[in-house]
Amino acid sequence: MYADRRLRVLFTISMVLVSLAGLRSVWFALAKADTLSIQAAGQQLSGREVLALRGEITDRSGDPLAVSEPAADVAVSSKQVLQLRTLVPPQQPAVMAAVIAKSLDLPEDEVLAKLVSGKGFEYLGRSVPDTKIQAMKDRAKRQGVKLNGVTYTPRNRRVYPNNALAGQLLGSFGTDDKALSGLEYALDDRLRGTNGRTVDTNAASGSSLRRKIEKPMVPGKDVGLTLDTRIQQMTEDALQELGQTYRPKRATAIVMQPDGQVLSMANWPRIDPNKPNEAPDGYDSNLALNFNYEPGSTFKAVAVSGALQDRIVTPQTQFTVPGAYQVADRVINDSHPHGVEVMTPGQILAQSSNIGAIKIGQRLNAEKGTAAFDGWMRKFGFGKPTGIGMPEQQGLLLPVKDYSGSTMGNLPMGQGQLVTPMQIANLYATIANGGVLRKPTLVRTVGGQPISRPKGTRILRPDVAKEVRGMLTGVFEAGGTASGVKVPGYTLAGKTGTTEVFDEQLKEYSKVRNVASIAGFAPAQDPKVVIVVVADEPAGGGFGATVAGPAFAQIARYAMQYLKVPTNK
Repeated sequence: MYADRRLRVLFTISMVLVSLAGLRSVWFALAKADTLSIQAAGQQLSGREVLALRGEITDRSGDPLAVSEPAADVAVSSKQVLQLRTLVPPQQPAVMAAVIAKSLDLPEDEVLAKLVSGKGFEYLGRSVPDTKIQAMKDRAKRQGVKLNGVTYTPRNRRVYPNNALAGQLLGSFGTDDKALSGLEYALDDRLRGTNGRTVDTNAASGSSLRRKIEKPMVPGKDVGLTLDTRIQQMTEDALQELGQTYRPKRATAIVMQPDGQVLSMANWPRIDPNKPNEAPDGYDSNLALNFNYEPGSTFKAVAVSGALQDRIVTPQTQFTVPGAYQVADRVINDSHPHGVEVMTPGQILAQSSNIGAIKIGQRLNAEKGTAAFDGWMRKFGFGKPTGIGMPEQQGLLLPVKDYSGSTMGNLPMGQGQLVTPMQIANLYATIANGGVLRKPTLVRTVGGQPISRPKGTRILRPDVAKEVRGMLTGVFEAGGTASGVKVPGYTLAGKTGTTEVFDEQLKEYSKVRNVASIAGFAPAQDPKVVIVVVADEPAGGGFGATVAGPAFAQIARYAMQYLKVPTNK
């Protein structure tokens, strides 16, 4: 009886334990199902990001300016490398260091130091070409060297086939797949593609069973520029000669079609975007878009054009021009010593008369209101970005309400306002283009498709633009400030500029520092190219015609021949 009762108790306890075990299994299956599923998937699935190839940048003929090649960041875990010493037979870090250093062109002692540092992660190389990585793997295999602990993160390696050509314009691309400057930065949204993702299903051995495209990779779009590589090279050669001869702090030149398509944009000294770390401080900036300076006499075309358009003057209007002229509390000397002379607008431009330009500007304000000249500066695009589609300075125009009594003794002759070389190029392109102002552009195609452009805004009547073009030819004729600047067979038109640099410490214009420039187009009455050359602080000073004129002529001569422009004289 007692034994039966013991059996029943033991049976009951057993059933309770079985029930509890069953309940625990149910709970475990329900509560831990997601966790177990994830763990299982983690053992079977591996995801991989597929790097989108960056689009190419080409010139107007399709010649490559910036291309991408497969590459990777190569890193190492020293902890895993050191574990190789426990193998049988052991592998010493020095053996691996020799293979890596030889393959990646690195100092062997530096590589070895990273392999034995004990750190979990260190870069051995950034954006290393895939060809070098494969060569390293092949060498290691031949020599029986294990590369445990070495990892590879895919990157876009940017290569500039023409080295320093258009370096500041193209800009730079960082090792972390980030655009840093220039066109690389400005066009990043078009050049950069969208990374994809694949998921591999692996066997227990680690071999891949199948691959699923979870997100397709979309490559970046190729961008075709308006730039012409040959004209760019010639422009840079001309700047190089200017730089070696006159030793300015820096210099820039722009060549563009009258419709605003930029054919070249050069800087001196040049930099090689393949070697961004070797660029001297301050020289990586694109001077054509980011140099704010007082333009001097190249700005005198604004007063003449505005006065002709507003019918305040005609080409035959005469101005009495003394050798010195008082405006409010300031006495202004003309660009060259002379007695009282009578000049037409064309003679004022040809001889670069400061006082003549001031008198035209004053007449504009007297007859059209005190903001008339300011209005003409703004109509021609000064005081705002040109809209070229790149980071750029916008210059500076003083608000009319802040004018002093002598302000109009400065502005018409190109002092007291800040401009960029690109804005000056746009001024002369408007005159060359029959009076129509268009936004300058560097981009011709995106993804093989032409980019549409707005037609532009008419600033001058066609007859006025033609009159101004005719007046600007006098600058290159006998008695003009650029009479020594010639291109055989072609009539040139334009204006020179020599501007004293304002010394911020002394609060006055320097007598030993200046900006020398020239702006114009060729041929004069049927322009095919607009050219601007600006030299910042040439050593020992120097006039625009002397310093910038030879480069202008060299560029114009080559452009006329290269573009097969018929001679016109």
